[in-house]
Amino acid sequence: MKPEYIWNITTKVAAAVHDRWFTWLKEEYIPAFLATGCFYDAMILKLMHHEEDGDVTYAVQFYARSGADYRQFAELHYAALKAKMRTTWGTDCYSFDSALQVVN
Repeated sequence: MKPEYIWNITTKVAAAVHDRWFTWLKEEYIPAFLATGCFYDAMILKLMHHEEDGDVTYAVQFYARSGADYRQFAELHYAALKAKMRTTWGTDCYSFDSALQVVN
């Protein structure tokens, strides 16, 4: 199934916390997004460039079937899940979000 909307979170992760963060991402954070019912799947992508400091950057894409699902997420769940990343990892991770509409 091809998504209509993608919620993308790009995160630079400090090398010192990488392994713990990646486990948390897979076991807690992604399941929390999927539990909203607004997304039907997620994909983790690793950026291929390497930081001199050893930090790693990932993009996680969450796939929504419709604009209604995307809007529901943005209105009801986005703020809490964004805060969860910030309060759990502080300055060890830097994230930014992008909302994307599939056009072809």
